[in-house]
Amino acid sequence: MNIYIKNTLVVAGIACLTSTPTFAIEPAAVEIGELNLYPSITLKTSHNDNIASTETNEIKSWITRINPNFALQGERDNTQFELSYGLEKGRYHSSSDDDYLDHTLNGLINIIGNSRNRIDLSAGYNKGHDARGQETGGAQSNQVQPLEYDLATLEAIYTYGGKEAKGRIELQANLADKKYSNFKATTASKNYSKNGAGATFYYRVTGKTSALFEVNRSNINYDASNKDSTTTKMLTGLSWDATAKTTGKIKVGRSNKDFDDSSLTDTDGLTWDGLVIWNPKSYSTVSVNFGQEFAESTTNDAFIDTNNYGVNWGHFWSEELKSTLAFNSTVEDFSNSLRKDTANTLTFGLNHDIKRWLNLGVGYTFTDKKSDLAGGSYEANEITFTLQASL
Repeated sequence: MNIYIKNTLVVAGIACLTSTPTFAIEPAAVEIGELNLYPSITLKTSHNDNIASTETNEIKSWITRINPNFALQGERDNTQFELSYGLEKGRYHSSSDDDYLDHTLNGLINIIGNSRNRIDLSAGYNKGHDARGQETGGAQSNQVQPLEYDLATLEAIYTYGGKEAKGRIELQANLADKKYSNFKATTASKNYSKNGAGATFYYRVTGKTSALFEVNRSNINYDASNKDSTTTKMLTGLSWDATAKTTGKIKVGRSNKDFDDSSLTDTDGLTWDGLVIWNPKSYSTVSVNFGQEFAESTTNDAFIDTNNYGVNWGHFWSEELKSTLAFNSTVEDFSNSLRKDTANTLTFGLNHDIKRWLNLGVGYTFTDKKSDLAGGSYEANEITFTLQASL
């Protein structure tokens, strides 16, 4: 399996199994002319003791999720491309109002003109949902069913300069459009369109380390809200690859969020983003991530000053058995109020490769959220059993 296909499947596996850390199986291809079709399916059974994320009157339920995926891939000359589709059906055995059916369609095109020029194009459509009780994700505390939405995205990245060149520049542009399709009386203010563009210049200071300078700008426009704004970021930092067993990128700079409505207060301040991966052994990986941004708010607040921190340890006990231990913390400071939320999540998972095409997993997730908002705090425990299979 080439690295392009393998990396794509790893990403797909992580996206499908957020509550149970896993490494991806390696499906066999079904040849369709010059194309390869990679089918796979994921089955998950889990028990959650607080499915609506409430402080009191918790609802417990077993949940069954079925997630078939199909990836059609091909390569011609210097172009690689993929079209993938997946659906996920979720059934809550003690709360049928929370049942959902999500669809995801993605397209990728990678064009390598020569050693100095590369174009990466992607487009996606997600018919998804926001689960109950996740207020900052779009739901409200009095919500009785998931909120359903349609999200369309486009992104283009042009890279000039090879990895070994003294200088390299990346130009990026993106579009997103999100529309909620139910409970329109309460979700109209959450519908938005967003566009952005940016540039990053890399200057190689040593064989494996580059300094970077980045600037990006994004505009968000809401259908029925006065929170239209423009965010500008300017950052500088370092990017390195396999230096003393570590790989990473750290950026720090300034962020400005300017609102179109003069009644809302603009904000600016320090911003940062980082990911460091350490491999003390070939079979063990530790990753640390951290970041800050002025995030969008789904409440009456203009924005949320958000800080994220996380650490993840993955260890292969054998070629077939891997464990994952992760801790993530998010601190949200809401503007125009005294509200502050802190959410901590601890996750543990074990995965066993039975065959090349079959993987079994078990995972446990504990979530603890503290909020100054009355009724906004909660705890939840979820244990999940996972089966991944392919041809």
